[in-house]
Amino acid sequence: MPPPKAGPSEAELAMKRRREAQAASGILDEAAQELLESNMEERVKLEAEIEEMRKKSEQRKKERQAEEKRMAEKRAEEEARRKAEEEERKKKKEEEEARRREERAAKLAEFEKLKNPEKRNFVISSSRKTDDEGGEEEAGSGEEKKSREQLEAEKKAILAQRILPLEVGGFDSAKLMDKAKELHTLIMRLEGEKYDLEKQFKEQQIDMLELAERARSINKVGKGGLKRLTLTDGSDKIQERFAGAPAKIVMFSQFERQKDNRSYVDRRDIFLGPTYVLPPNRIAPTKILKWSDDGLPIYEDMEGAEPAAAEAEEE
Repeated sequence: MPPPKAGPSEAELAMKRRREAQAASGILDEAAQELLESNMEERVKLEAEIEEMRKKSEQRKKERQAEEKRMAEKRAEEEARRKAEEEERKKKKEEEEARRREERAAKLAEFEKLKNPEKRNFVISSSRKTDDEGGEEEAGSGEEKKSREQLEAEKKAILAQRILPLEVGGFDSAKLMDKAKELHTLIMRLEGEKYDLEKQFKEQQIDMLELAERARSINKVGKGGLKRLTLTDGSDKIQERFAGAPAKIVMFSQFERQKDNRSYVDRRDIFLGPTYVLPPNRIAPTKILKWSDDGLPIYEDMEGAEPAAAEAEEE
């Protein structure tokens, strides 16, 4: 909106003076005089409206400045309050972390104390000590068997040390997504380590069993010293003892309900190969069965049939 004018221009003032002079001299008629008066009234009204609008504009400007000042003060107060809350939250977080560190250190110290208990610092002399033995002494027993309460306390201390709390109070969606990705990566890594450890543990168990079995077979002694190996002990034991021995051939599974107790020679003779036997003597047929058009059986003699066979057939 253009700014209001301060007053009439020089041309308007000159025209006004000329009209007033004409009106004073009586040159203008009544119609012109009325028009002039109406124009003057409109001019006065317009100037009054312009003055009122100027005052309203100044009032709005003052109100706007006051509102801006009030909003600036409010923003400054909110910023100061936010900074104070941030400082308070940061202080509480540091205090909480310090408290947790102290608790973790106390639990770790308690766990170490339970793990390495104090031993007895005295020596018990044997009651059966003699002068020739020269004062033989017996030390106190070592670590006593831990009770269930001690094991539970150790378990709780280890879990409190390893399981850290998850704090996601002031996280937004982006931070929550990053935290979820971090936890997913951690779980994948732990699962991989768990699988590797389980596989390594199984392999070590198998190695220990093999070593124990080998040690038992080597250190196996009888009444006359080392046990003598025979063919009935199995080819695998002989092969372990003597290099170059043939490997054991398993003829049947050890989990079968019925086992073949025959010797190797008997089984070899049976499965050595096919046996051919002459077919038994059979009586040659002397008649042929045919069917008539009415569906009745008809027996006819065969050509070249032996008479002995025919007689036997008649008998």
